[in-house]
Amino acid sequence: MINIKKKSILFFSMLFLLLVTSNNCFAYRNPPKEPFYEVLTKEDQLLYNKEFNNKPVIVEFFSFLCPHCYEFYKNINKKIFINKIPKNTKIIKIHYSKIGQENGFATLLGYAWVVAKILNVENKVIGPIFDGIHNTNTIHDYKSIKKLFVKVTGITENAFDAAWDSNIAKILFEKDYDLVEKLDINLVPNIFINNKYIINLSSLYAVYKDHFYSHYINLILKLLKK
Repeated sequence: MINIKKKSILFFSMLFLLLVTSNNCFAYRNPPKEPFYEVLTKEDQLLYNKEFNNKPVIVEFFSFLCPHCYEFYKNINKKIFINKIPKNTKIIKIHYSKIGQENGFATLLGYAWVVAKILNVENKVIGPIFDGIHNTNTIHDYKSIKKLFVKVTGITENAFDAAWDSNIAKILFEKDYDLVEKLDINLVPNIFINNKYIINLSSLYAVYKDHFYSHYINLILKLLKK
């Protein structure tokens, strides 16, 4: 749906994997240049405005199973990011539940993210869930997810069960899952600004590897004002 050819999407996904997970320098004969973002088609802008009508808005599609998303979350200075963006900016994180569907784990994690939203504990659980999957290997099923929620948020097991079993959780999960299909999301992390711009993370990283996150924040600020 977004006006980007699938071959390009695959290329940038593979490139971002190389850049983020390797210590080797990836040399460019013709380095990518600014503006490091693309403008959505008018059709897609209308679609995004319908789904996310509050502006300014940052919409991020991510997956707990995605190593790029983990690195991105772990290395960005969240305090600086929050303090720099306008206070009225709406930040929406949507879990991409197509990675790791062989055993249904992605669905379980996507559902857990919806439960975190219902309980208003997203910021408390996102880091520990990422760490539990990519670092300590302690998150692998429903029981381990429930144990983590209770430990890091202070909620009771009954409160967790009530949110998990609620109809609203089922509805919100289906909405997020369908939204990924509707918006034709093909890779993560994928970040959209004000329902108009999509950030080219791989190109930004290729040019500003040593100062990627500061340039990323500055680009966000620039696009929020456009």
